[in-house]
Amino acid sequence: AAVSLTYINGHLALGLTRGDGNIGRDITDKLETLVPVSIPLKGEIQITGEVVCPSTVTNARNVAAGSLNLKDLEEFRTRPLTFVAYDIQGVEYELYTEALSLLAQEGFNTVDTFDYENYPTDGIVYRINSRKTFDKMGHTAHHPRGAFALKEQKEGVHTELLDVVWQVGKSGVVSPVAILSPVEVEGATVSRATLHNIEYIRSLDLEIGCTVEVIRSGEIIPRILSRVDQKKNNS
Repeated sequence: AAVSLTYINGHLALGLTRGDGNIGRDITDKLETLVPVSIPLKGEIQITGEVVCPSTVTNARNVAAGSLNLKDLEEFRTRPLTFVAYDIQGVEYELYTEALSLLAQEGFNTVDTFDYENYPTDGIVYRINSRKTFDKMGHTAHHPRGAFALKEQKEGVHTELLDVVWQVGKSGVVSPVAILSPVEVEGATVSRATLHNIEYIRSLDLEIGCTVEVIRSGEIIPRILSRVDQKKNNS
């Protein structure tokens, strides 16, 4: 679960979930149990990273994200969670590796040295080391152009598309959702999957009753990869 930390003159002032990309939820009290509450850096410093949970926990990714919703702080403390930092803003540096070294010096786990062997991962992120070049490349609407994720495409599970319904998201966007014959995917029962928009449905040539291949994207979000049967002949 991606989160951000804001330090004001060395003191942890705010911890937020990623939310919808613009507005996150205040989880400062929970993050205080996972990160240094003070650092020797002046001004306003923002540190971004992820709260992770080991693979020994069933549905580890769901547990990591779900734990941030807990109202009971004592129960939160019992969860085997760790914060891993991957960026810092508010300080000057020339190389990304220098930023990570600074974070490590301040007591944070960092993505370049953290041992992920016992944690669920689905790929590797590559990033330009030069901050000047990285900033010059700019951003798309969703991500920086100076970094990209290389993810492993896992083999999906086959099931039947029973129906398609439309739902209104938190942002007010209406999107289609696939209703599936329940199937187990990586330890979780999946009966619904996002279809994004009508063009996504058309690109996969989906129709009610067809067989589809389903994965859990990022080991969390059910997603239809493809249609795996032949299109029905209605002639």
